[in-house]
Amino acid sequence: MADIVSLQQVERPQLQGHQVRYSDPQHLVLIDGAVVPCTPGEYDLLMPLLKHAGEPVSFPRLLGTRGHTTLTRTLRHGLTQQMSRLRGRLWPFGLDILCLNSYGYLLLCRLDELADDRATSK
Repeated sequence: MADIVSLQQVERPQLQGHQVRYSDPQHLVLIDGAVVPCTPGEYDLLMPLLKHAGEPVSFPRLLGTRGHTTLTRTLRHGLTQQMSRLRGRLWPFGLDILCLNSYGYLLLCRLDELADDRATSK
């Protein structure tokens, strides 16, 4: 792997203590020190979700990073596939991507971790 020139930190209260760092030039995302593998296209979709964790991110905002202005059926299908792959990559970190039907996507921490913590404290 090439030397990491600089990593920027994502600080969002909705990430609940996860350390998220990224490098745009290298399309690199690290969560809690582990590399999250993603293609350049997936990286472009993931960054607005991370930077706006806990807030809905609209399709136009996501597609704006890729030069598209309208959401065609084919584009929606490809977007759904990429989000599904990203969701699988973020799942081990307790993060989830939710589809908001005709609006866009939302990145959140899964509540099952909080439920597990509450169950063990009793």
